[in-house]
Amino acid sequence: MWSSSSYEPHLLSLPFALAPAAMLIVIAYTAVMRGAPVLRGFLLAHCLSLLPYALVMTLSPSITSPTAAEELFRVGASTIPMAAATGTGFQLALIGQYRRFRALIWFLVATAAIWVVVSSTSDAAVGSVRRLQGFWYPEAGRWAWVALIHTVILSAGGFVALGWQALRSPPSDERRQLRAAFLANMVTYAGLVDVGLAYGIGVFPLGWFLSGVGSLLVIRALIVEDLLRVRAIDTTAPLLVVHFAGGGLLGWVTLSLLPETAPWWMKALVLVVSLLGVRMLVTTFALIDRGARTSSGPLERLINQLVVRAREMTAAPPIAQLTIEIVDLGVGTRTSILLASEEDWGFTTQTGEPLAGELVPDPMIVSWLAEERGLWMIFADDLETVPPDLQDAVRDLLDRHRARAFVVTRSGDELLALIAIPRTLRRFRGRQLEFLARVSERLAEALLHARMARRAASRAVLAREVELAATVQGELLPGKGPHVHGAITVVGSWRPATRCAGDFWGVYPLVDGRVLIAIGDVTGHGVASAMVTAGAVGALDVWVRRASSFDLAELIAALDAAVRRVGGGELAMTCFAAILDPAAKEIRFVSCGHPAPYLCRKTAAGALELSALVGRGNLLGAGVPAAPKVQQRALEPGDLVVWYTDGVIDALDPAGKTYGDRRLQQLLRKLDRAQLSPAVVHDIVQASVATHRAGRALIDDETVVVGQVRG
Repeated sequence: MWSSSSYEPHLLSLPFALAPAAMLIVIAYTAVMRGAPVLRGFLLAHCLSLLPYALVMTLSPSITSPTAAEELFRVGASTIPMAAATGTGFQLALIGQYRRFRALIWFLVATAAIWVVVSSTSDAAVGSVRRLQGFWYPEAGRWAWVALIHTVILSAGGFVALGWQALRSPPSDERRQLRAAFLANMVTYAGLVDVGLAYGIGVFPLGWFLSGVGSLLVIRALIVEDLLRVRAIDTTAPLLVVHFAGGGLLGWVTLSLLPETAPWWMKALVLVVSLLGVRMLVTTFALIDRGARTSSGPLERLINQLVVRAREMTAAPPIAQLTIEIVDLGVGTRTSILLASEEDWGFTTQTGEPLAGELVPDPMIVSWLAEERGLWMIFADDLETVPPDLQDAVRDLLDRHRARAFVVTRSGDELLALIAIPRTLRRFRGRQLEFLARVSERLAEALLHARMARRAASRAVLAREVELAATVQGELLPGKGPHVHGAITVVGSWRPATRCAGDFWGVYPLVDGRVLIAIGDVTGHGVASAMVTAGAVGALDVWVRRASSFDLAELIAALDAAVRRVGGGELAMTCFAAILDPAAKEIRFVSCGHPAPYLCRKTAAGALELSALVGRGNLLGAGVPAAPKVQQRALEPGDLVVWYTDGVIDALDPAGKTYGDRRLQQLLRKLDRAQLSPAVVHDIVQASVATHRAGRALIDDETVVVGQVRG
């Protein structure tokens, strides 16, 4: 029966605590891992089955009651056959034979479970206990020999299979891992030599020491050989186990040295100081280890090589092929890469060829991968992280690509690529996983760099094209002037809102002293509008050279056809064309949706008479037949005509107010006789509009043309 007098801390428990402390660390590491659930499950069950006996051995020197010792040893011994059965399951799963022998493994586990009940509730395995040199140890029960033989049978198959694979397989990382696991199991199972003590053979148990060393070897296989590291590990839980196990042992030793009359607060202070001491010790060793790993290894050099060589590439396929070569050198397997398209849900191979339909990831998978930022790798044997409605699709995708895993390469919320790890790579080492994660990051950076380089090159090409279009447009339009053709003087200019303009104007001398002046405005501005203006100017030039009657209706028909052909029905143009005839003293004009020019005339009394040349017609290129009526007005010597585009009257001041028609009319009415010259009027109008804008950028192209008949 248990009571407060059944237990008294003893220093001899300290060395026995090695085994449970090591087992707890193994359990913690196995618990926080992800992936390979069968393998982890059997290792976890194996360590948990060994833990009760290890804990009982730790408590044995401190137990004062033989009855309590007997009960504890029966519980501890009852799980040893289960440790053998689960150990066999772990060994067969480690060499990939679990599915083949699954029924046999679970049969062994079921038979071991019988001993858990029988041994813990009777004296079948543990008859009684006897006091050795400072600790209790069990004596064999009447059926202990059966339990021993059963335990050997339970563990024999796994040892034979694992040993054969570890010793006979060709040299590889996997063989090194298997050998590490085989050695750890051999040392752990060697603890069965303590059975001799149960039959009176020997004087001191060694099983606790061998179990502890075996567990430490398992820890080494987990950390150094990456035995089970199929995913990245959160080491917080294992480190907490180390801290509490070390702090507990140190506190136990210190408490045993304190007098029994010590107050409770002193004992609590001892435990806290012990935990802090272990914490500082672990942190110090971690810092020393971090400083010892400052030199770059081969995997680090491979990543640096990927970064340096990828900088010179501006296309995704060469970057993907370089990444495959780097991964092949670092991991030892030939991967493939699925490159996501920028424009749609399509994918290409590392050579740039489009993927076949059945190999393309489903858009739902792509959307999920793009949004799941914490996920960087998907394993075929572990789809727990995949949403249930996508697990079948992800499994099929892995099967179609014959991949064991996909490394996800993303940037923000955009999926850039998937690195397919082939099935030939049976197990990942921790360093390999870290290497693949860093390669994926560098691949994402390289793909983004290449994409930005391509866009920059495209913008540079576009800038050159815009510059060329602006140059061509500038050559097509006349300069400011003045352009003097007989009795007609014309001054004009255009200011583009962007590098290329949608406005145009032209002055063309005709026969008999007549002059054609045309002005137009294509909807919008930029390269597309500039192409339409170039087409219109070209049509004007052809018409002037080939026309015989110089009929304005025919001119408008030619311009309408040119705008429709170049603009494709997407762009339209306003236009105002006028023929000034000094001999006939008339101006004939047509307007196709263009702002009305103003005719300025000085009366005999010296007043300024202002009239608008109003014409009505449809926009050119809009698809509506353009057949405007030709208007006619008298034209006296000294008359001055001001043409403009809507960019002039729509100019905005800093307050957002437009320049407007009324402001332009008032400006023209204020002109006196000395100012009625094309150059002066042009500059006054242009300066007034610029003053109104007050430095604000142009929102539309501005064109001003002024023509005058000399008196």
